[in-house]
Amino acid sequence: MKTATISYKGQVAIPKEIREALHIKAGDQVTFKLDKGKIVLEPTLSVPRSQAWFWTPEVQEKLKKADKNFKSDNFKTYEIDRFVKELKD
Repeated sequence: MKTATISYKGQVAIPKEIREALHIKAGDQVTFKLDKGKIVLEPTLSVPRSQAWFWTPEVQEKLKKADKNFKSDNFKTYEIDRFVKELKD
């Protein structure tokens, strides 16, 4: 277990071994949350706003379902003309 001292500004340095294990480097963002009286620090990946829809629970659930269907050979293949015709119907 590593310890660190909090500065007068409330800052703390993350020990090198922990930064390396979590691949945290200068400029990375982290989130803090309280969990049963403990501070949880977690690396954060920022997502461009234009791509945020992809990470919604609804889209992720649809992707999991599609992947499951694909892996179990539960899908259709189309020639392009038939596909476009079916979209129009």
